[in-house]
Amino acid sequence: MTSKKLRVPQLNIPEPTLEKVSAILDNECSKAEIATINWETFPYLPKVKFAMGYDMNHLYLKYYVREEHIRALETKNNGNVWEDSCCEFFCAFDESGYYNMETNCIGTQLIGWGKRNEKRIRLSDKVINAVEKKSTLEQKIIQPQSGTFEYQLTMVTPVSTFTAHRGLKFTPGMQFTGNFYKCGDKTPEPHFVSWSPISIEKPDFHRPDYFGTIELV
Repeated sequence: MTSKKLRVPQLNIPEPTLEKVSAILDNECSKAEIATINWETFPYLPKVKFAMGYDMNHLYLKYYVREEHIRALETKNNGNVWEDSCCEFFCAFDESGYYNMETNCIGTQLIGWGKRNEKRIRLSDKVINAVEKKSTLEQKIIQPQSGTFEYQLTMVTPVSTFTAHRGLKFTPGMQFTGNFYKCGDKTPEPHFVSWSPISIEKPDFHRPDYFGTIELV
């Protein structure tokens, strides 16, 4: 399996509200799929796409999800969002460590930083709350259930989120690495799906060695 490459367009969005960002990502940005089943013991594949853009001070990201099993019990920052229906973005700007941004389907978020084999830290409520996010599902607990569920999750992530990289700016030609995931450890049908393939025996998203390349254009 080979890692993926994503080309991310620069967007000009004066006063980037979630509504503006959502519409522009819908209409002006191509969609990539999170569709790699890495572990045969977890064969369920929800339909998940994402669109991404940037300007100097923000990353813009929107997930489009259709799944047959849903769960949303976590409502606190840095809680166990991965146990719910969850979309995740991991990224690394250098060898010093990587960030994991995990967001459940009602917009509850965890953000971590550090190296894989060292003690990782969870970022503060202030940092997490500065990431604007909106789900088309209301911010209400959803008990585990099966059926047909569709939702969209939009995020405006300021450059200040990446707290270990002060002075970071997003500019054309910049490259970094990352991966995008869809999971749900305690949904009625557990699943662990990625954008860039992961070639290991058991589910583990904390694998920067399998990140793909993200290029800002």
